[in-house]
Amino acid sequence: MKEETRVHLGLLLAGLGVLYLIWFVPGLPAWLWALLGAALFFALARLRGVAAAAGYGALFLGWGLGALAADLAGLQSLKLVGGGLGLFLWGRLEAVEWAAWAGTALALAGLLVFVWEASLGGWLALALLAAGLYLALREPPAPPAAEAADDGFLAGLLGWRNEEARRRGVLNTTVLSDEEVGCLAALPRPPDPAAVAACLGGDEERARRVMALLEGAKER
Repeated sequence: MKEETRVHLGLLLAGLGVLYLIWFVPGLPAWLWALLGAALFFALARLRGVAAAAGYGALFLGWGLGALAADLAGLQSLKLVGGGLGLFLWGRLEAVEWAAWAGTALALAGLLVFVWEASLGGWLALALLAAGLYLALREPPAPPAAEAADDGFLAGLLGWRNEEARRRGVLNTTVLSDEEVGCLAALPRPPDPAAVAACLGGDEERARRVMALLEGAKER
């Protein structure tokens, strides 16, 4: 048997032993068995150099903390949150991306169940309403100032963006995003047409309009 296989098999058997203590031995609370199991695995990782044991420790730590919170609050959904946290920590420790994402999803699902279980649905609805209104009504940030924009080009560019937006009946950031404006304003004078097109994602039509603005600014 390979060394790595032997280690993982031993950790799996030890993990099953901890699970048995959690579910079938009533001498101690389930969360305490889980935290003791987590301490055992962390000790194996720290004192004996068994790196893979840290992931098992993270799983039991997350679930144990969730179970403790569930016992204190009387809300079983917190066990689901703790399980998701433990899976997330295991994924980060072992660099397993799917486990980190699955843990995040599980923790979020637990939070949703917690909101329902704790009768906080009304507060959640208000929070979602406030967040939606904020995103819909907030003013777009001003484009970043550029040191090279002292020749009237930036003002002309912003004016063209606003006029084009009014003509098309769209937001001005649809015509040119603030990031595109900042990129264009930071270009050296005179800018290279290829650099202008690169700022605009290769859009040749908009690049021609911007180059015309540049020519007009240079003539002034």
